[in-house]
Amino acid sequence: MRRREIVLGIPWEYFKDFDFTQLGFKCGLEVHYQLNTKKKLHCRCPAKMVDGEPDAATIRHMRPTLSELGEYDGTALMEFKTRKEVVYLLYDEVVCTYEMDDTPPFLINREALDIAIE
Repeated sequence: MRRREIVLGIPWEYFKDFDFTQLGFKCGLEVHYQLNTKKKLHCRCPAKMVDGEPDAATIRHMRPTLSELGEYDGTALMEFKTRKEVVYLLYDEVVCTYEMDDTPPFLINREALDIAIE
């Protein structure tokens, strides 16, 4: 596939006449890395990949909350309005209550922080 050929399964030709600036289009990119650490960044679970059938699954829905600036996050608000569901597969050996939002973050894992800012 060549660059710009298909966007979300829709041929690029469909978008070629759009004025994205006039539409107010904004785009962001979020990148996740698997750090080579013994423990995760915000909890003490092992940081390793797990294969096989999950032990459980949970479905989450975005619920926007006010930020410190008194504003709602646009992405969270949009996902709330569209009732987006995110399915998390849980593996007992690498998941804890922090990842299910039942516990505040632990003190940051210094090893993971050092690797992340290298």
